[in-house]
Amino acid sequence: MLHLLYVVLGLAAVNLAAGWLLARLPKGRGRTAGMGLLVAVDALALGLIVLELCMALFFAQSDGFNLTMSSRKWFERYWRPVNALGYRDVEPAPRKDGEKIVMVLGDSFAAGHGIDNPADRFGDGLARRLGQGWRVVNVAKIGWDSVDEYEAMASYPVTPDVVVLAYFVNDIYRAAEKSGHSLTFAVRFPQGTLTKSLVDHFALANFVYWRLARMGNLDDASAGFWDRLRGAYADKTVFAAHAAELDAIVFWCRERHIRLVALLIPSLSDVAGSAAMTARVAGYFGERGVDVLDLTPLIIDKKPGELVVNGVDSHANVGLNAVMADLLYRALAPASAN
Repeated sequence: MLHLLYVVLGLAAVNLAAGWLLARLPKGRGRTAGMGLLVAVDALALGLIVLELCMALFFAQSDGFNLTMSSRKWFERYWRPVNALGYRDVEPAPRKDGEKIVMVLGDSFAAGHGIDNPADRFGDGLARRLGQGWRVVNVAKIGWDSVDEYEAMASYPVTPDVVVLAYFVNDIYRAAEKSGHSLTFAVRFPQGTLTKSLVDHFALANFVYWRLARMGNLDDASAGFWDRLRGAYADKTVFAAHAAELDAIVFWCRERHIRLVALLIPSLSDVAGSAAMTARVAGYFGERGVDVLDLTPLIIDKKPGELVVNGVDSHANVGLNAVMADLLYRALAPASAN
């Protein structure tokens, strides 16, 4: 809040200087107009200061790219519990007698990016639906791809009975990069000393800048990224490399007689535009006898506002997480009765 103190001190200095100048003017329209202008400037400045304080102290909103001050505040406020392994989950515990364990494996969608209460995630919702005798563990981190997920699954201290792989369509990223199919996402950060200082230190300026940025460089970068991503799925070399990454997960589960369920999550901002990608992955898993739950046909007619957390965070909202929990429960319910 030191920056606000400087603003208040600066405003006080301006008022002192303006008051001194106005006092030297003869009484009349000039002094009256000057005093009116000073009052108007003070009212505007004080209003902005109050708004800045409110946003800095109370406004917390997740951002899909975590670029904003409000998003960082959201993480400080809601990203808990975090266990010793770094997952947004309780600590791992040994299996109880007769207990069945479901591992929800994935990236930010599984971890619940944008979901204030972790109990509203699809994994937690699945746990409530399965009931006694089942435990659902969350093994997920923001930014993970299929290689990260395999390594985390293989090293988890408790072997699950079921693995739910929450597959998002950017999981091909590493295979694409290694195959020379660049999926870089360039974002233009604030330029210039004054602009950068305002955006870095003032919550209101930060909010305005990144909202305006989304109408410019950020949206353009996003559109280019998704075009290249679709190209990666259509590239036989890239997809073969990605299939090898997924094979590691499939074969690890098969060797240990662990049921694998693939939950396919399309781009929620353009479900139809990512349908070819989820269909390609669904075909891959189907060929290997893996249970596939593809959200695409269920939500293809929905508007993004019905699916996403908010206008700047395209992760699944609470309602869609409940849909995913129901979908998973129906897939696992016969097993829960055994």
